[in-house]
Amino acid sequence: MNIKGILRSTVVKLIAFAGIVGCFAGALFLVENTITDFAANGLDQMVYRFEGDFADSSYMHQQLGIMCAEMANAFEDGMDAAEFSRQHTDFAGNYFGRMGDKTVGDDTLTEAAAKNSAFYMITRPGGNVQSNVGMYYGYPLAVYDEETGSYGYYTEEDAAEEGWKFNKFHPYPSNTLLLVRFTDAQAAPIKAEWETQRTQITGVLQQAIVLTCIALVLFVYLLFVTGRKPEDEDVHLVTIDRLPVEVNVLCFWAVLGTAGGLNLALMGELLNGTNDMSILLVPSILFFVAAFAFALELTLSLVRVIKNRSFVKQCWSIRFILWCWRTFIKVCKCIRQSFGKLRRMLFRDYKTRNVVLLFTAYSVVLAFLAAVFGGVGGSFFVFVLGAVWFLAAGYFLIKRITGFERIVDALRRLRAGDLGFKLTDMPEGVFAEMAEDINSLGDGMQAALQNEVRAERMKSELITNVSHDLKTPLTSILNYSDLLGKMDLTPEEANDYARIIHQKGLRLKNLTSDLFDISKVQSGAEQIISERLDACTLARQALAEQDKAVQESGLTVKAAIPERELPIWADGRKLSRVLENLIGNCVKYALKGTRVFLSVAEENGQAIIELKNTANYEMDFAADEITERFVRGDAARSTEGSGLGLAIAKSYTEACGGTFEVSVDGDQFKVRIGFPVYGMTAK
Repeated sequence: MNIKGILRSTVVKLIAFAGIVGCFAGALFLVENTITDFAANGLDQMVYRFEGDFADSSYMHQQLGIMCAEMANAFEDGMDAAEFSRQHTDFAGNYFGRMGDKTVGDDTLTEAAAKNSAFYMITRPGGNVQSNVGMYYGYPLAVYDEETGSYGYYTEEDAAEEGWKFNKFHPYPSNTLLLVRFTDAQAAPIKAEWETQRTQITGVLQQAIVLTCIALVLFVYLLFVTGRKPEDEDVHLVTIDRLPVEVNVLCFWAVLGTAGGLNLALMGELLNGTNDMSILLVPSILFFVAAFAFALELTLSLVRVIKNRSFVKQCWSIRFILWCWRTFIKVCKCIRQSFGKLRRMLFRDYKTRNVVLLFTAYSVVLAFLAAVFGGVGGSFFVFVLGAVWFLAAGYFLIKRITGFERIVDALRRLRAGDLGFKLTDMPEGVFAEMAEDINSLGDGMQAALQNEVRAERMKSELITNVSHDLKTPLTSILNYSDLLGKMDLTPEEANDYARIIHQKGLRLKNLTSDLFDISKVQSGAEQIISERLDACTLARQALAEQDKAVQESGLTVKAAIPERELPIWADGRKLSRVLENLIGNCVKYALKGTRVFLSVAEENGQAIIELKNTANYEMDFAADEITERFVRGDAARSTEGSGLGLAIAKSYTEACGGTFEVSVDGDQFKVRIGFPVYGMTAK
């Protein structure tokens, strides 16, 4: 027999099963027997609590903290020193407490001596606790406030300064002091006991862990080989595997829960020490182990069922859920098919719909009248009323259907492209509202069509303008560079040609830079860093920076800028660029010898910067078009502008949270920039 056959043999499986049960029984017996041994001597004598080092032991921590709390309680209860000493003769360390003129313990114990000890705690009012341990017990020298439900750590001086009023206790005197210590000699017996218990407990735990690991390895082995035989690869089921999954799970938890509950109850009684029931420890462990063995077999049975792919077949709940789902799908499909047939049969055309609606209305009315008046006037009266209602309902229904047919006809005409068609003389009610909506739809479609045409026109103009603005300086650069290479020029002529090439190159650079800026801000990639600015100062700085260009242009600037501060919230660099572009436009396009008006004012919580000038050309454009990209008021494009200045200014202004308005009145060109006054509206 090969290795696979040996591993799948029944004998090896039984040995593994017995090994799991035996390891579990051994681990359980070791742990519970150790616990009962400690319980017999009293759990309060257990000084080892799974700490890594004796210095971190909870026993030492609790001894220090409890003694501090005991001294604080003695002072509050008025206990004298002699009575306190009689009650704490079993304390292995040294202690001293002082509160006002009262003391307990060794009054020769000093803070320095305490701090030189192996373990110490020094406590004062005000939450001042010094200790070489990591935790302590209770609230030593705490004052409880019943009104707030909290503890206060204050001296008399602190309470007077803070205005604390306590209902139960008075604040502690300022000289209050609690000292507790353990010397090396005092801690040595406890340390030896701690180390002995650690060795005992950790040894038991190590053995239990080893046994548990062995049991886990054997369990994993059984998971793989259970249900398999040496002679084939089929999964072989046994009698217990025929149990439904729900019964298997129920038996698992019932048996294991019952045995575990009894065992825990017995351990609780042993730990409490109320009854001597140690004689039942071994039987309870054996019963728990037997229950564990049965639960293990149930688990392996469930594994075999899963391997055999019969889990769903043997699980009643899953089969029921699947049946409910399949039934639900069938019902939904039948309902959908039935409604589809009914809809196609009844609503195939207008006539069928009309007949159905009239018949339904007539039937409902007759039923209502029969219920209300059947006992008063008899069936003839009901028939007459039903007939009258039938005729009236038919009249109004036909009228409504006519309105509906007009609406359908209007929608067909809109679909065919007749956007100017309007529905009129519709009856009041829902059809009138629908007619109004259809008319609004036609108007919206017309507006959208006009916007689309306008967008296509502006797109074509954009391509033409960009081509022109790029081609002109490029042509100049190519021509002058060609002349530089072919002609014998004087140094002065060559310098003139080079200067012209440089100027055209700068124009190309500025054009591409402006195009890049407008693309960034309109795509949302431009970073806006807003800050508090003074609109008046910003306007004055912009005028000062453009003063030379304004003077060379022959224009006169009339500025109306108040001396007071007018704060706004915006990006200073972007807003400076906006004013630079606007003043530059005035220099390029304003009529020579005219005046340019710049004003800053506050209007309805808005800081308004306004710039007006008289154009040197005929402004035959719409105000909303001039702010588009590459659109210029100078249609001949004879100036050096890129057509992006106003577009950049508007985009930067709106990105900073402001408004940008352009208006044209004859030869007057006006731009208004508005920002909320900082501090008056939300930034």
